[in-house]
Amino acid sequence: MLTIALTGGIGSGKTAVTDLFQQLATKPDFEHSLQIIDADMIARELLAGSLTNGKVRTKALFEVHQLFGADVFDTDGYLNRSQLRSLIFSSPPQKKQLEALLHPMVYEQIFSLLSQNTPDIAIIAIPLLFETQAEHKFDRILVIDVPVDIQIERSSKRDSCSPDLIKKIISSQANRQVRLDQADDIIDNSGTFLELQAKVNSLLQYYQSLL
Repeated sequence: MLTIALTGGIGSGKTAVTDLFQQLATKPDFEHSLQIIDADMIARELLAGSLTNGKVRTKALFEVHQLFGADVFDTDGYLNRSQLRSLIFSSPPQKKQLEALLHPMVYEQIFSLLSQNTPDIAIIAIPLLFETQAEHKFDRILVIDVPVDIQIERSSKRDSCSPDLIKKIISSQANRQVRLDQADDIIDNSGTFLELQAKVNSLLQYYQSLL
């Protein structure tokens, strides 16, 4: 099994790239098995449900309530994700508290999924790969890269966040050059979608040659 950690800053296009990998893997001429795992999706699942109305609840949700209180939950007991996001990016100590809670749970789930399925190629999207010092856990590192001004533009449109909040998020993430220096593979996603498709297709062919 070839494990590839896919990472990049906010707004770099990580989801677009994983979607393209997934689409290519469904074509008849693709001869191997490929699994996409999304660390952000796992984190969302860990914080799903309601504290109060009997919906599915998780240990992580209760611990977030203990750490940050009722202010980050709505009146039905569901986590207010935008409120939590604003809070942690305004308070580095609270951000560290949340990361210390969630990151071990996320990685545990990632490797549980890999052990259950053992695909030929596994692409694991991990936005905070370098921030969690997890580079050594995977065979290759794929960085999706765009200039900072494109990160701000795309993220502001997608998430309806202020440019100031996006800048705070960018400054809290690994330095762009650090990511590039440690990458085995790099996709420059500052061009057109057609250009991105061609780059992903070429890289998937390369990954197959490594098996």
